[in-house]
Amino acid sequence: MSLDFPTVAVLGYLLCLGIAVGFSLLLLVLRGQPALRLWTASLWLLALSLTSVALRAQLPVVPLVIFGNAVLALSAVLMLYGVARHLQRPLPAWQPAVLAGAYVAGIVVFVVPFPNLAVRLNVASLFSVLVNSWMAWMLVRHAPPQQRTSCWLAAAIFAAEAVVYLVRLWLPVAPDAGQDIFRAGAPMFATYLAGIFLELARCFALVLLLVERMLVDLRRAARTDGLTGLLNRSAVLADGQACLLQCQRQQQPLALLLLDVDHFKQINDRWGHLTGDQVLHHFAAVLAGSLASQQHLLGRYGGEEFVVLLPGGDHARAREQAASIRAQLQAHPAHVGDTPVVVTTSIGLVVGTGAHDLAALLAAADRALYQAKADGRDRTVSAVPQPA
Repeated sequence: MSLDFPTVAVLGYLLCLGIAVGFSLLLLVLRGQPALRLWTASLWLLALSLTSVALRAQLPVVPLVIFGNAVLALSAVLMLYGVARHLQRPLPAWQPAVLAGAYVAGIVVFVVPFPNLAVRLNVASLFSVLVNSWMAWMLVRHAPPQQRTSCWLAAAIFAAEAVVYLVRLWLPVAPDAGQDIFRAGAPMFATYLAGIFLELARCFALVLLLVERMLVDLRRAARTDGLTGLLNRSAVLADGQACLLQCQRQQQPLALLLLDVDHFKQINDRWGHLTGDQVLHHFAAVLAGSLASQQHLLGRYGGEEFVVLLPGGDHARAREQAASIRAQLQAHPAHVGDTPVVVTTSIGLVVGTGAHDLAALLAAADRALYQAKADGRDRTVSAVPQPA
């Protein structure tokens, strides 16, 4: 079998068909990935577009060319939307619609009233340059910090495709090609072959985008409390130790607040555990809102206990923050049905320096919290940590 243009076109079609099937199978497992749905639809449309190339000898050329390029434009738009959805970036519908419409209109003009294969290839090349450059720019510009590796690799593939089609803009079409793309000449054949290899590379890049996104989501889930959305105990301990070490290096104090929801058992006994969960969620939201304007570390320490770390916070600032939290809880009661329920908190406060470790700070805050509850709750008690 010779490696001529028709043969490579069939091989490219079979490759795209196989990739579309593979992504469809992947979609059966990863149904919660909206970008994957768009990419899978795009790949099926690309395979359909290449079908029109493979059937040129059996069907009328003019409608086949228009149909194939219209499907190709829709495939590119869905790929673009998939990238935007993966990056969680809004994409106004009119922008890709205008680009795709201009492309299809250009194809129609140069296949019906003014048949010209060279100009059609240039229109297609320019469209591919714009779409691939757009996707590469989005992946570089809006890559989430934890997903930069996959985003930048995918951007490199899209940029390479843009370069290939940019080069094709300047390549000559064989003089005797007429309107037959299979006779466009060796330079066009080379770019078509390069496009097939880059299409395969692009699909691997899309899979890499999905894999890194899932790894980031898994790491985030492992560090997040499922009820409140705050850091869980293990994440608080790990990040808290790192925060303490950084404060020690910078010779800054570290304030730690240990908070307990007052009378939480009574809330559970009176209204049930579902209401108790709602109260904890409300308590966490008020905490997060109270701390939003300053540097902090906030997490659920366990049960109805929460921990707040304030890097650089001295005793006065910590007392002020504790008072602010209690005031915010008074001002924003939880609701059980239509009944407002004021939630109060007991707070153990401690300020550490370079002579303390996190375990000593937590132990001291726990003693202060116990004292606050013994003194009647809804108050802040300070303690002095033991040296490490």
